[in-house]
Amino acid sequence: ISGAGIAGPALAYWLNRRGHEVTVVEKAGTLRSGGYPVDVRGTALEVVRRMGILPRLRDAHIDLRRLTFLGADGGEVASVEPHTVTGGVAGRDLEVRRGDLTDALHAAVRDDVEFLFNDSIDTLDQSGHGADVTFRGGGSRTYDMVFGADGTHSSTRETLFGPEERFHRYLGYRFAVFTMRNTFGLSHETVLWNTPGRAAALYAVGDTDEVHAFLTFARPEPPSGASRDPRDR
Repeated sequence: ISGAGIAGPALAYWLNRRGHEVTVVEKAGTLRSGGYPVDVRGTALEVVRRMGILPRLRDAHIDLRRLTFLGADGGEVASVEPHTVTGGVAGRDLEVRRGDLTDALHAAVRDDVEFLFNDSIDTLDQSGHGADVTFRGGGSRTYDMVFGADGTHSSTRETLFGPEERFHRYLGYRFAVFTMRNTFGLSHETVLWNTPGRAAALYAVGDTDEVHAFLTFARPEPPSGASRDPRDR
């Protein structure tokens, strides 16, 4: 399995439960703690219960309490409880920081599954006897199956199918997501503002000094040469 985020360790857990020997390779040197909070509701609640990590996730619940919608002039249009928008069940559904979910999944499987950190798949060849993998850190192995769980910009998928640019379909919007100082004193809430062609949101995860910020822009022309390296943005 390429990727030790959320999908990778979750898949590794269930494959191991079914008697398979599993290796997870992750290009980062350790588990990644950043990222946007994740909803755990519906079928996912039953999955984490069966994995034995539901109590840990309940302890990590963010407890978002309010969504406030602002009009184009900045005035408040409405303020509602989150479950009225998400369709979830108040008091049952969970929202946790991505890092907390990753830690819980890894803890559930780390003693039974091989993790290779600071490494990644270099080449991948399919043959009649399995999938032949060579690693960037050196060495090669043959597996029955290889799963790409390394995110939107999957290097595993690119290895098999070619550069992702060949498969892009631009839909006319650009997004910027980042963290910033909580200068508005927000607590357990999200504030959303929008006008045609533009939108912004601030999301306060608990009582912290930082908030997640989201900016959305309508742009008919696709970006050219956009870099995913934060230093180039």
